[in-house]
Amino acid sequence: MMDTEVVLKNLGQNIRELRKNKKMTIDELAEKSSLSGKYLQGVEVGNRNISIKNLNKICKALETSPDILLNMKPYNLKSSEEKIFAISEKLKKFEENKLDFIGNMIDHLNNIIKNEEKNE
Repeated sequence: MMDTEVVLKNLGQNIRELRKNKKMTIDELAEKSSLSGKYLQGVEVGNRNISIKNLNKICKALETSPDILLNMKPYNLKSSEEKIFAISEKLKKFEENKLDFIGNMIDHLNNIIKNEEKNE
């Protein structure tokens, strides 16, 4: 079993890294999560305990899930979660008919990749 202090420090580090990756200030996270900036600072440095309710608020504000934030490996800037977020941010700029086209292209690329994997 892992020490509680280690879990809290790692959780805080993951929250901070993801927040910074999203170019969000602590005040913006506070506003989006309805939590105080002082509380969030304490969580980010691992000095504050956190309830499931508050963890969920932070997850919603950061558009992530608890399993990502509770991952015991420090948040990796190159992780698939960050790549997915970057792609989703780009997709938000397209109109719906363009999104349908992009979705079809993704399906097509996925089929190509599956076929290549079968041939290996």
